[in-house]
Amino acid sequence: MVELRPCARAFVRLAVILLVVAAAAGVWEMLAMQVPSSQYRVGLLPGPIGQLREMATATALTCFAAAWLVPFIAPSKEPWALCTAVHVGAVVTLGAMTYGATTGMYGVQMWDPRFDSQVLFIVRWAGQGILGVCLLDFARRVFVYKLRA
Repeated sequence: MVELRPCARAFVRLAVILLVVAAAAGVWEMLAMQVPSSQYRVGLLPGPIGQLREMATATALTCFAAAWLVPFIAPSKEPWALCTAVHVGAVVTLGAMTYGATTGMYGVQMWDPRFDSQVLFIVRWAGQGILGVCLLDFARRVFVYKLRA
């Protein structure tokens, strides 16, 4: 039996939660794609919901990989700053994308007459920026580990 370190367990917990979010978004997207005359139709755009599902799935798979690589990137101590930043980035991004899915906004327009669309753009891309920086730092740590080995 392999014992996961605390930071790796945190990554696995986040990944499982994100997979549940992705599954719920998949059902939500399927309901949004029903014909307008269907009694099961949810009157929202399926595009932003699909983006939420895809982002949750991709982030979950990345977190599973991160949990597996934690012992290699930090053999002596836990990378809690990286773990916390990934959690914050995931919550901010998926929160913004959930808001966008419920309001029918993609969150990719830099200029839109609706005020909340601009705020959604800033919050969503701030969260994705945090996740991107974390991914680059993780890749740097893996590369440094490979150089030491």
